[in-house]
Amino acid sequence: MVYFQQLVWPAAVALLISLIVDPSIVLATTQCNQTTVSDSELLVELALTCNAGQRAINERWQAQQYQAQSVGHLDDPKLMLGIAPQTFGQDNFDDGYIVELSQPLLWPGILALREKAALAESDIWQATQGEEQVRLARDVRVNLAMWQYHQMLITINQKHQALWRKFIAITRTKYVSGVTGKSALLQATHEQHLLLQEAIELKAAQTRDASELKRLANLSTTTVFTIKADMPITDLSANTYAELLALLDQQPVLKKLEAKQRHKNNQLKLIDKDRYPSFAAMARYNSLWMSDEQRWVVGVNMNLPLDFGKRTNHEASVRAEQIALQWEQQNVQVQLREQLIQAHSYWQQAKDTYQLYQQKLKPLSRDSLETARHEYQTGAGDFLSLLTAQRQLLATERKASMALRDQYAQFAKLIAAAGLVHNPAAKDNNHE
Repeated sequence: MVYFQQLVWPAAVALLISLIVDPSIVLATTQCNQTTVSDSELLVELALTCNAGQRAINERWQAQQYQAQSVGHLDDPKLMLGIAPQTFGQDNFDDGYIVELSQPLLWPGILALREKAALAESDIWQATQGEEQVRLARDVRVNLAMWQYHQMLITINQKHQALWRKFIAITRTKYVSGVTGKSALLQATHEQHLLLQEAIELKAAQTRDASELKRLANLSTTTVFTIKADMPITDLSANTYAELLALLDQQPVLKKLEAKQRHKNNQLKLIDKDRYPSFAAMARYNSLWMSDEQRWVVGVNMNLPLDFGKRTNHEASVRAEQIALQWEQQNVQVQLREQLIQAHSYWQQAKDTYQLYQQKLKPLSRDSLETARHEYQTGAGDFLSLLTAQRQLLATERKASMALRDQYAQFAKLIAAAGLVHNPAAKDNNHE
C-alpha cells in the first residue's frame, strides 16, 4: 500500500499543478489521446491543437506579447551608496558616506514607440503561427489523401484477386478438358501472385502513411484511423474562387511582412529620437561636506549624442531593410496570386480527369472485361484477350483512384495557396 501511494501521489500532484498552472495543457493532452479518428477535418483540428511545433510557436507569440507589455515602462531608478572608510573612528569627523538616487528620463513618445515595435514583433509571431497552421493543414490533407488512396488500391487489389480466383477456376476447367494449354493456367496463377505482392506493398505503404499522419497530429502510436477510403468529391463554386482571389491580401505571409514593415518604421522613429539628449534626474546626499547646506545636491545629467556616423549608418541600414521588405512584399503578392491560379488549374484538371474515368473509361473497361470473360468461358475468345481486358480494367481503376487522390490533394494545396486553414467548400455544401 505504501509503494502504491508513492507511485500514485506524485503523479496526482503533478497533474494538479499542471492544471493550476496551464489548464490548456491538460485539455490539449486529453484531446490528443484520441483512440480513433473518423473524420478528415477532425484530424486537421487535432493537428492544429496537438502538433508540438504549433504549440511552440504559440508560446513564442505569448512570450513576445509579455515582452511588449514590459517595454512600455521607464528604466529602474538607480541607487548609489559610497563610504569614506578612513573617517571611521576619528573624533573630529562624522562617519562619511554618500547616497545618490537617479532616475533616467525619456523624451515623450519613446516608451510608446518601444511598445509599438515590440507589438509589431508579436504580430510577426502571430502571422508566423497562421502561416504554419496553413502549411500543417495542407500537409495533413495531402498525406491523408495518400492514406485513402492506398486504401482504395487495396480494395481494388482484393477485387481483382477475387476475379483471378474465378478466372483460374475457369482456366483449370478448360485445361482439364483439353480446350486450353497449361501456359494459360500458369499465367493466370502468376497474375494472382503479382496482386499478392502488390497487396503487401500497399499495406506497408498505408502503415507509413498512418505513421506520418500521427507525427503531424502528434497522436499516439495506438491511434486508429477509421476514415472512409472514398475521398469526398471536392467542389468549389465560381463565387468562392473569386472570393479567394480577392482575399489574397489577408494571407498570413503578407501580414508577416506588414508587421516587419511596422517594426522597421518604429525603429526609424526610435533612431530619430536617439539623436536627442537623454536625461536623468539625480538627488545626492554627501555627509563629507562640513556645511549642512552643501550636503544635499539635486540636478540633471545628460548624454551628448555626438554622431560620428553611428546613428546615420544605423538609420541607412534600417531604411535599406525597409525597401527590401517592400520589394519582397511585391514579389510575394505576385507569387501568391499565380500559385492560387495554378493550384486551381491543377485541381480542375484532376477533377475533369476523374469525371472522365468515372463516366467513360471505367464503364467501358468493365464491359470489355465482362465480354472477354464471357467469350473465353464459351470458347469464342482466347486467354490473351481476357488477360488484356483484366489488365486494362485494373489500370483504369488505379488511374481513377489516382485522379481522385490528385483532386483531393490539389484541393488541399488550393486551400493553402489561398492562405486558409479550413475548407471553404463546406460553406458551399451547406448552402446547397
